[in-house]
Amino acid sequence: MTENKYISQVLVDFAQQAYIAGLSAQVTNKLHEFLIDKIGLELAGSQFPWSLAGYHATVLFPAKGCSTVVYYGDQVSPEQAAFINAGFGHAQDFDDTDVQSRIHASGIMIPTAFAVGEAVDASGLQVGNALAIGMEIMSRLGSAVPSSHIRGFHTPDVVGPFGAAITTGLLLNLNAGQMVNAMGIAGSFSGGVEEYTRTGGAIKRYLPGIAAIAGIKAAYLAKEGLTGPPSVIEGHHGICNTFDDGTYISKITDKLTEEYVILNTAFKPYNCCYAIHAALEAFVSVCHEHNIQPDDIKDVEVGSSKFVVDHVGSIREPDTVVEAQFSLSFMLALSLVKSPPGEYDVTDEVVQNKDIRLLASKISMIVDKIAEQEQAESMSSNVKVTTNAGDQFQKRVRFSKGTTQNPMTLEELKTKFRNNLQPICSATKIESLLELIAKFDTLKNIKMLTSAIGEFG
Repeated sequence: MTENKYISQVLVDFAQQAYIAGLSAQVTNKLHEFLIDKIGLELAGSQFPWSLAGYHATVLFPAKGCSTVVYYGDQVSPEQAAFINAGFGHAQDFDDTDVQSRIHASGIMIPTAFAVGEAVDASGLQVGNALAIGMEIMSRLGSAVPSSHIRGFHTPDVVGPFGAAITTGLLLNLNAGQMVNAMGIAGSFSGGVEEYTRTGGAIKRYLPGIAAIAGIKAAYLAKEGLTGPPSVIEGHHGICNTFDDGTYISKITDKLTEEYVILNTAFKPYNCCYAIHAALEAFVSVCHEHNIQPDDIKDVEVGSSKFVVDHVGSIREPDTVVEAQFSLSFMLALSLVKSPPGEYDVTDEVVQNKDIRLLASKISMIVDKIAEQEQAESMSSNVKVTTNAGDQFQKRVRFSKGTTQNPMTLEELKTKFRNNLQPICSATKIESLLELIAKFDTLKNIKMLTSAIGEFG
């Protein structure tokens, strides 16, 4: 307990007070970046086979509601819309990442906030405040369970239900007791295994959607009077002692009212697991600097933290797109043989490319002491390339492009947005969407935006 309160109560107090007070200019600007990145990814992601599978399976039995499915425009329940749209946004592995807590917070919270916001006729400002606060709580909880990955759980699905419950609860105007119950209920949905890092599986795309459903359901259940344990965070069988050993509980409330940790979230310039990015940059850079071609390479040794080696070092010969995006050796090879991947660049054909697979077979991973020490702050990597001629070159990257220490500019995020949408809509419509997102917090009703992003199908 914290100051004679359970952590869930402390978080609810923070959430309700912050919701009324509003966001700082700094957080609002970051929120603008999240929206540009995620809306572009949801629209582009609506086209992939696994996205269509989740969409069709869900609308097969549509639930009554007024929440909009991105691109296709169906009006369904908040849970269904959030599930589908979250899956679209994670259709590739191209979304923002909180480096410390290893989560994709906006991928859960934006679809949740939009879907519930539509149901209650919320304004853009209300939706923005609710989703930023939900993201903040999700990120803080994620930092308290760093061992969840080691234990085989997907951290966004461990802590995502709580963030989604907070965002939904704020938009539903739940009282403090109901909000605490929503948190307690959300704990019963917490989990999600990540065996996909070993043998793949397109269900990975819908893990954010599962967390979104959980949080929305938890808040509506609490609204109707269902209760949950207030000790769900720090209790003996709470998430911090179930998915970790309780060592990092204090991170949840550290400087809670003083700073937003979501300001440290990184955006992705490359379409693959974030744990690969530093090695990808180091490898491509050293090869370009020394004019090393794929056929010149004898072997490559990548030194990273134990987490990175475990998370993206297991799959050496991927057979699917998901497996490829979690194979460091394959993604490095792809980036040199072709180019660092964008939204549409990791395909079944590419996965079977013989030149890429040959180069990937020459790339191995080891645990690097420096990277291990830096793991809490970054997913750094050291890359050592040995040529057939016997020359050896190496490069270390600590902060890859997109981190707060090496950020993507607003214009670079807009370029990513344009590149993602160019195959599915006109340049005029792309720019109109960017203009609408720019004035997001002035919209009288969130439907002004959700209707615009549901007008494609």
